[in-house]
Amino acid sequence: MIEQTIRIAIVEDSIEDLDNCLSLLNLYSKEKHINFDIQTFSSGDAFLLRFKSQFDFIILDINLLTMDGIEVARNIRKKDEEVIIMFATNLAKYATNGYEVDAIDFVLKPLSYASFYLKLDRVMNRINKKDDSSIIVTFGGGFNKVSLNDILYIEVISHSIIFHLTNGENITTSGTLKKYEEELRRKWFIRCNSCYLVNAHKIKRVEKLDIHLVNNEIIAISHPKRKFFMESFKRYVIEEGK
Repeated sequence: MIEQTIRIAIVEDSIEDLDNCLSLLNLYSKEKHINFDIQTFSSGDAFLLRFKSQFDFIILDINLLTMDGIEVARNIRKKDEEVIIMFATNLAKYATNGYEVDAIDFVLKPLSYASFYLKLDRVMNRINKKDDSSIIVTFGGGFNKVSLNDILYIEVISHSIIFHLTNGENITTSGTLKKYEEELRRKWFIRCNSCYLVNAHKIKRVEKLDIHLVNNEIIAISHPKRKFFMESFKRYVIEEGK
């Protein structure tokens, strides 16, 4: 059986609470046949230094010493609007602040398996719903699961495929642009020239033969692709109601 892998970060400054959380996650993963790739951090500052939108799910202690969990979550949301955040707290009254940063839920410490189990089910349901809006990009001996919403455009240079992301990072793999064009056509990725496949959701406007993206980059539409691109983009505008 191929196990699903979920990337989890735990930001917790109590060793006792951290050990309890790890133990319960291990139990859940065995019961559900899910592989958890877990990284732990003892402070919000340490976490934010390493954070680059690489996690599916973050368990965040509200009562951290140097920077409280709400402030950490605000910083997370500046980089990643979709990652799932769950707060852990000793007092339920603090959990209401989680709505500000779109936290999925909160769990009271010390964690009990019965309660945590149900909340993890909710997290997994959310992650599985997101899978249809992601693409697996292989590179070297590994892979990245990339949210389609994080992709501005895909570029081909020689035999390399480059995914240009909204956070300014690039992911490079091998392959052909035609492969991704066929795979992502129904997700509104439109070919505009021989080298670029653009995410229509990230287009701010089109002027003549220039595509203006939300990050202010400009990509040219080639004359041979102009009719195809404009017809495809017009369908996108109509069907998406933009």
